[in-house]
Amino acid sequence: MIKSKIAKFISIIFIIVLILGIGGFFFLPKLYDIFKAPVVAEFNAHHLAYRCAFYACYIICLVIVYNLMKLFKYIYSDTPFRKEIEIILKQCAVMFMVLAIIVVIKIFFIPTLLSLAVAFVCFVASLSFYCLAEVIKAAIAYKNEIDYTV
Repeated sequence: MIKSKIAKFISIIFIIVLILGIGGFFFLPKLYDIFKAPVVAEFNAHHLAYRCAFYACYIICLVIVYNLMKLFKYIYSDTPFRKEIEIILKQCAVMFMVLAIIVVIKIFFIPTLLSLAVAFVCFVASLSFYCLAEVIKAAIAYKNEIDYTV
C-alpha cells in the first residue's frame, strides 16, 4: 500500500513522541514536579512503590507508542493481514490493561476523578485493541482459506 500524506505525518508524530519520551525519561521527577497540582507532594516525597509504578506506567506508554509505530509500518509496507499485526495488537491490549490496573490501584491511595477517567480509558482501549486483534485473526484465517482454494 502507498502511504498517504496523513500516514506519513502520523508516522513522524510517533517518532517525535518516542524520541521526546525517551529523552524525558531521564528528567521524569523534574517534569512531574513542574506539572503537578500544588497540593500533591514532590515526586521524591512519594513512597517508593508509587515512584516505581509511575516509572512502569511511563515505560509501558513508551512501549505502546513503539508498538503503534511498528504497527503503522507493517500496515503500510505490505498487507494488513499479517500475524505480526495480530501479535502487536494483543501486546498493546495487555499493556493497556496493565496500565488500567496500575491506575486503579493508585486510586485507592490517591483518589482523583482524573485517575478514574484514565483507568476507564485504558480499560476501553485494552478491550478495543483485543477486539481488533481478534478481527485481524479472523481476517487472516479467511484470507488464507481463500488463498488455498484459489
